[in-house]
Amino acid sequence: MKDKRKEYALEYAGFWIRLAASLVDLAILLAGLYVLYCVISQSFFWIFPDIPRVIASLDDISKGAHVSGGIIWLMATTSLVFLIGCTIYFIICWATTGQTVGKLSVGIKVIRTDSSPVDLKYAFFRFLGSVLCVATLGIGFILIAFDNCKQGLHDRMADTYVVKLPVKQVAYDQSLAGGSIG
Repeated sequence: MKDKRKEYALEYAGFWIRLAASLVDLAILLAGLYVLYCVISQSFFWIFPDIPRVIASLDDISKGAHVSGGIIWLMATTSLVFLIGCTIYFIICWATTGQTVGKLSVGIKVIRTDSSPVDLKYAFFRFLGSVLCVATLGIGFILIAFDNCKQGLHDRMADTYVVKLPVKQVAYDQSLAGGSIG
């Protein structure tokens, strides 16, 4: 009797390749932030005619000048929209394909520890864990370098692995899947 089942071990993505993917994502998000800032600051011209003076005061603020209400409004609005955009970007990418653009560019993917795809619930937990890792100055991310399964704090919170592609999972022959032998 010949066993037609193929079984492969997962190859976990390490710290450096994940850092490279994160840098690609960061570049994309910062480009989006710049576009967002330009759109918001341009739309403020209609609401606040003095916005050119407010934007010009950014240099004065760095020298210790008083922060105006307009600049606080501009920065708060931009930051809030950027945070919402980042949340949507990561959660949707992880829940639909398991990959952000950065992960796609380096050939890695997020999967659940049982090799199933990540759903919205676990993508949300993973994002919250990532925010926690950032809040702790990256300590949760550094765990990736020392963990046997290359899991960071955010991976542990969401029960996920990041693996190199192609994801090699257990594959069964149709006759074995149906329960018959041979």
